[in-house]
Amino acid sequence: MTMTRVWRPFLEGRDAERAWAVIHDIAEGLRPAAENLQPAANAGVAGGTAGLALFYAYLGAATDSEQWTGLAQRLIEYSIDALSERQYHPDFYEGFTGIGWAIDHLQGFLFEGSEDDDDPIGESLVQVLGRSVPFTRGEFDLIGGISGYGIYAFHALPRPAARRSLELLVQRLIEIGEPVDGGFSWFSPPEVLQDWDREEAPNGRFNLGVSHGVAAVISVLGMCAAAGVMSDSQRSILDRAVDWLLAQKQEGKTWCFANAVVEGMPSERDRLAWCYGDAGIAAALFTAARHRGNAQWEAAALDVARTGARRPMEDCRIFDAGLCHGSAGLGHLFNRMHQASGDPELAEAARAWYRHTLDLQRPGTGIAGYSFLFPPDWLPVTGFIPGVAGVGLGLLGGVSSLEPSWDQFLAVSVPLERPPSGPDATR
Repeated sequence: MTMTRVWRPFLEGRDAERAWAVIHDIAEGLRPAAENLQPAANAGVAGGTAGLALFYAYLGAATDSEQWTGLAQRLIEYSIDALSERQYHPDFYEGFTGIGWAIDHLQGFLFEGSEDDDDPIGESLVQVLGRSVPFTRGEFDLIGGISGYGIYAFHALPRPAARRSLELLVQRLIEIGEPVDGGFSWFSPPEVLQDWDREEAPNGRFNLGVSHGVAAVISVLGMCAAAGVMSDSQRSILDRAVDWLLAQKQEGKTWCFANAVVEGMPSERDRLAWCYGDAGIAAALFTAARHRGNAQWEAAALDVARTGARRPMEDCRIFDAGLCHGSAGLGHLFNRMHQASGDPELAEAARAWYRHTLDLQRPGTGIAGYSFLFPPDWLPVTGFIPGVAGVGLGLLGGVSSLEPSWDQFLAVSVPLERPPSGPDATR
């Protein structure tokens, strides 16, 4: 008899006690920012009120606290009002698609969901993706490009506008991708790179990471395949994209993936993180594998994850506790992949990174004892992706029985169960 996987509290004993204490420190430390909202406060998810609402909503649900749930309600209402009063770009991390995702995601936590097909965010996406002006190379990424739209649309199904958005998204992603070395991928030309990136890659690069690279595109296309919006030829392109990504994997080293493929440059190890590095790439590929029902991709993802789990902590280039490129992000990623796979090696890594997150707290500094490195400065940061709200959410995923599905936003929400057997399940 097959057992159904459910999310289980991971940390126990003294680890759990310490984590709960830090979570409550964070809740109190964020309270001034959450209660004293300025008229022009950031309403987005990555660094604004919608992201803070996620933290307090999950905390309220995990503790059955009306205090925290009420604060989450106030924060998301601020984001809803801002969405109706201001002009927002469609970008997922700080634009209207992300705020729309957060509103949908918090239905059931904070308010009743709607069963009707009304979907103004999805209808706006249909217009954006259906525009006559073609998208260009480099407009694919998760944070500021069109891949992020797919996270909103996939989780807004079965609304008709969401489904149509996914159909258009697949077409647009394929249009701005390209065949390369027998596979398929997405290139970032120099004009879309930041100055420091352009110095390292003056002719552009194939970014391999989740935040701005092809790993997230593969995860999103896996969702599109699960939604049934891809033709056979489009699914074949996804298969070729995974083949190309796996062909970049380094063998016989303590790490698997560089942060990018740059013509004429050797591959070099990068940090171990969500944004770049083996942990994020493994989780994104694992997510695509589960949605696509592909056992070979899943095995490859777990191999990459185990390599990351074995990497010495002092070699991982982790300096702070954030979700993006810090220890809470790694604790969460390894916990997510462990809970989906049962792999004990990933459990060990998750425990180590959670403990490191707790050890990084410095009471009396920053917010709730946490500051974040923005070279050359250490700054107190509230937000979900770059700051202390994300640390709180990451730790909550380690001590609560509530599945931390907020990681949909990171394109790494690996389904806990394999899909029913299908044509891809044994590939």
